[in-house]
Amino acid sequence: MQNSPAARAPIHVTHETYISGNPVIRVCLRRFLNRVAGLFAHIGAPGLYGLDVGCGEGHMLADLHRRGLLGRVVAVDLDPTRIAFARARYPFCDYRTGDVHHLGFADGTFDYLLAAEVLEHLPDPRRALKELRRVVKTGGYLIVSVPHEPFFHWGNVVRGKYWERGGRTPDHLNFWRRREFEGLLSEFVAIEKRFAAATFPWLLYLGKFHQAG
Repeated sequence: MQNSPAARAPIHVTHETYISGNPVIRVCLRRFLNRVAGLFAHIGAPGLYGLDVGCGEGHMLADLHRRGLLGRVVAVDLDPTRIAFARARYPFCDYRTGDVHHLGFADGTFDYLLAAEVLEHLPDPRRALKELRRVVKTGGYLIVSVPHEPFFHWGNVVRGKYWERGGRTPDHLNFWRRREFEGLLSEFVAIEKRFAAATFPWLLYLGKFHQAG
């Protein structure tokens, strides 16, 4: 067992929610993953070519794979350590190190894009959304999630985390309320489905990209 590739891979978990023993966090995560899975089923993802940007260690992709909801997928993350872990532990995707602002794929390559817990980390999320729109086919889908503020940072306060920052996660640069994020997203995407209460403390959306002007 210890000589397996997964055992040799560096251990680094992007989202503590995936290993948390807190029953409330575990329930919230399971409800969230169930909604993401429902969106993948809705678009017929197993028959499509997808891109996951900011895939981390691949835990969400692993959940979708277990449910039979992944077809051909490329997964990208900026951190090579995380990519190495994902490639070793979940070897059913094409993992690559890359930057969401410069993805290196041809225009219109993918049928759908997944961006879960990515945009809140970026200083210029519009630039990233433009790049995502470039690499998806006309009418292609975006499945995107971000923390729902202020509930997300209130949850941190309740758990005793980041009090000196008012509960705001240190590597988050954007703290969107629902209306604020939908305003940004609507510049690029025609929103078809949206979840807030059912995916607490995250916002989750499915939409189709507008054509670039």
